[in-house]
Amino acid sequence: MSSTPTALPDPVTLREVYQQQQAYTRITPLLIAESLSKLIHGEVLVKAESLQKTGAFKFRGAVYRLLLLTPEQKQQGVTAYSSGNFARGLAAAGQMLNIKVTLVMPADAPQNKINSARKLGANVVLCQQMEPSREEAAQKLSEDIATQNGSILLHPFDDPEIIKGQSAVGVELMQQLQQRQIQCQSLLCPVGGGSLVAGCSLLFGPFHTSTQVFGIEPEGYAGMNQSLLVNHISRAPGKNLSHCDALLSRSPGKANFEVVRQTSVKGIQVSEPFVVEAVQMAFEELKLVLEPSGAIALGALLQYPSHFRGQTVVAIATGGNIDKALFRELLGR
Repeated sequence: MSSTPTALPDPVTLREVYQQQQAYTRITPLLIAESLSKLIHGEVLVKAESLQKTGAFKFRGAVYRLLLLTPEQKQQGVTAYSSGNFARGLAAAGQMLNIKVTLVMPADAPQNKINSARKLGANVVLCQQMEPSREEAAQKLSEDIATQNGSILLHPFDDPEIIKGQSAVGVELMQQLQQRQIQCQSLLCPVGGGSLVAGCSLLFGPFHTSTQVFGIEPEGYAGMNQSLLVNHISRAPGKNLSHCDALLSRSPGKANFEVVRQTSVKGIQVSEPFVVEAVQMAFEELKLVLEPSGAIALGALLQYPSHFRGQTVVAIATGGNIDKALFRELLGR
């Protein structure tokens, strides 16, 4: 690990990034979760990014990243890999900005996410290889394709500009909290590669607020948490069965880890039964359709209510792109 910390973008810069996106994105609501509030004897607010365009926060980073391309790069088109939500967001942003998008997706990615990316005009290539992991195999294939077709290679999360793009969730959330005169003690961010938790920690970390930011990961895939504990990038075992298909990266991105290391983010692992319970609770109480990856921050409150007793907590519900059959199955458990 480098002994010289990377300079971090300041909140003024991040507010400018948010303003650049606003013509393309939508403001998502901040909802009160009454049963979770009672559970922790405090107040729980849910930032419903599942209601963002394309059904996930990933659209924010995708459209911002494409806006940064030069006219020549836009002509070349872009290639990226993704298990689903970034793919859908990038496909929609490409269609909106008239930029050709090629996507490499794991062959076992949810079919609804594959179909959606194709409907939005992206060229989708399925990666059958699963070793050393589905994400690493898809990344390698995307690199090969970008070399072959001369397109611009984009990383779905390990990119300082993507981190800035995803920080828009935090900028918007901070405005909503200020409008309501609410002081948040804990902010819960689902973590796959880490761009969302990195972006939000640039605004809510100890540099600027009294809020503690937590990165929430599925049990067995807590690469960020493990890395923070040992102070260098580490690899989670990744052997557990999990419905959190968007959070199965075994290691955090380098750029993301460098940010969260400096902003004192803490990690929490959530087990599968509490993720399922969170999907059910979101639907029954908040009338939100959440995929398991999008519900995991709520699962953290269900599993560890004593960690947040008496606090005002914001949980980010990151995505709602769930297959109908799986949604019915999870609701029926």
